[in-house]
Amino acid sequence: MSSRQRPGKHARSVMSDRRWPLLSLAARALWLGSTDVGDVVPAVRAPGRTGVSVEDYARYLATDTDVVRSAVSELVQCDVMEPVGSGFRLKSY
Repeated sequence: MSSRQRPGKHARSVMSDRRWPLLSLAARALWLGSTDVGDVVPAVRAPGRTGVSVEDYARYLATDTDVVRSAVSELVQCDVMEPVGSGFRLKSY
């Protein structure tokens, strides 16, 4: 990561989104973490044929796969993430 990029730089815009207060803590953590991961893993946010698997999100964010699976489902329902191929990507970034 370059010196100009810093973890959490997207937090203000994500946390001011109208959907933020409606989400569980796990979904909030996944959304924030995914915006930072998206800076170095383009498949997280770039349009394309492949998304990032639930297992990869869990690995990138060092968390439990079941927690990520539940959070992804919640984020898809509120239109923050979308299914792409066999994975998911951020729709709102």
